Amino acid sequence: MAAKKGRSAVAALINGAGFLFAALLVLHIVFVVTGFPAENGLAQSVAQAAEPLALFFPGLVQAPGEVLQVLLDYGLAAVFWVLVGGGLARVFG
Repeated sequence: MAAKKGRSAVAALINGAGFLFAALLVLHIVFVVTGFPAENGLAQSVAQAAEPLALFFPGLVQAPGEVLQVLLDYGLAAVFWVLVGGGLARVFG
């Protein structure tokens, strides 16, 4: 019984990490789409955290506008992290 609890805790941790990564990416999208000032410390911190989490997605699909480009780049990365986190959680859970 204890081994099963350990695995579910690991699965919850992996799933939570994937959700946290996706939430940071979505927050960056919201800041860009709403025109939140980029000079703001919070916006800079979120952008710096979102950039490496986007992996290879920036520039993967070309869009005509800047807002749509950010939406595609970081939105695809957010979906990726949710799927990877959920898949790994299922494997370890």
